[in-house]
Amino acid sequence: MSKIIKLLLSNFLIISILILFIELIFGYWFQDYNFGTNMRGKRIQKIVFEHPQKKTYYLRDFYGFREDGDINQKYDASKIKIIFNGGSTGEEMFLNYEDTIVGKINYFFKKDDINIKIYNASLSGKSLKGHVNEFSYWFKNIPNFKPEVIIYYFGINDRKIKKNRWHDYELKLGLLGNIFWNITQKSFFYEKIKIIKDTYFYNEENINQYYTDDEKLLKRLSNNEFISYDDAKKKYKIENNEEKEIIDNFKFNLNALNKKIKIWKIKPIFITQITYNINGDKILYFLNEELKIFAKKNNYEIIKLDEIIKMPINKAFIDEVHTNEKGSAEISKIIYPFLKNKLKNSIN
Repeated sequence: MSKIIKLLLSNFLIISILILFIELIFGYWFQDYNFGTNMRGKRIQKIVFEHPQKKTYYLRDFYGFREDGDINQKYDASKIKIIFNGGSTGEEMFLNYEDTIVGKINYFFKKDDINIKIYNASLSGKSLKGHVNEFSYWFKNIPNFKPEVIIYYFGINDRKIKKNRWHDYELKLGLLGNIFWNITQKSFFYEKIKIIKDTYFYNEENINQYYTDDEKLLKRLSNNEFISYDDAKKKYKIENNEEKEIIDNFKFNLNALNKKIKIWKIKPIFITQITYNINGDKILYFLNEELKIFAKKNNYEIIKLDEIIKMPINKAFIDEVHTNEKGSAEISKIIYPFLKNKLKNSIN
C-alpha cells in the first residue's frame, strides 16, 4: 500500500512540476497582463444571445476589445490608432458587431475605401470615473498600445453618483479573490480551457430578459415624446443640491480624465449622449452641457448629437437609453460624416 502511495505522490509531484514549468514558460506571470477587476471575464469571451427570430454573437478579444474576428489572436496592439469608448450604449452587447454603432462606422470607412479602423473599448456600466482609471489598470498593460484618438461616448452612467462600482475599479477582491483573479489573467492552462469553453461550450442567454416589458414605457418608446435641444434648454433648471453634486462630480472627473489625455497625448473626440426621446433626461442634458464647456475650454473636438437630432428617431430603442439595430444605424449615419473628416486629419 505504501508503494502505491509513494508512486501516486511521485507522479503528482512530477505532474505538478511539469505544470509549473509550462506555466512559467508559456503563461504571462512575468508580464503585465492583469487588466484589473473591470476586465473580469471580459477577455477571450463569447456569449450567444437567443432572440425570438435569430441569434446574436458578443465577442471580446485577447486584449478586451469588442471584436468580430479571432478572439484568441495576440495581434500587434501598436496598430490600434483609434478606439471608441463608452458604457453599455457603446458596447451594445445584444447586437451583432456589424449592427453596432462602431461596426456600422467601420463598414462606412471600408465602403469609402478609407484605411481606418475603430476598436471598441466600451464596457457595460462604465462611468466617467472608469474611463479615468482604465488608463492605469487596463491600457498600460496592453503591450505596445498607444492609441492616437479616443472617441468618448459617455454621460448616461454619470447621472447618479454610485459607490464601489467594480466597473470603475473600486471592488475589493480579498486575498483569495486576488489569487484567483491573477490565475484567470496570467495562467496558460486557464486561457486554453477558456478558449475550448468559448469555442464549444459557450454561454447562451435569452435576450428577452434585457428588454423592457413595462407597457407604459413601451407606449412612450413608440410615441417617442420627442424633446428638442431648444425645448430642453428652456425647460430644465438645477433644482437641488443632489443635482448640483452630480454635476460637480462630473466636472471633477472630466478634469481627471484631461490629465490622462495629456499624459498619453491623446486626441479626444467627444460625442454627447441621448435618450429615447433625445433630450428627455434633465441630468443628462446638464452633463452634456458641461462636456461642451469642457471641450471648448480645452479645444477638443465634440459631436453634439443632442443638438444635431432635430426630429424623433422612432422605434429605435429597446429601453430608455439603449438602441436597437435601427437606432444604432441612425446614430452611426449621423456621426459618420463628422468622424470621417475629423479622423482623416487626426491620424498619422
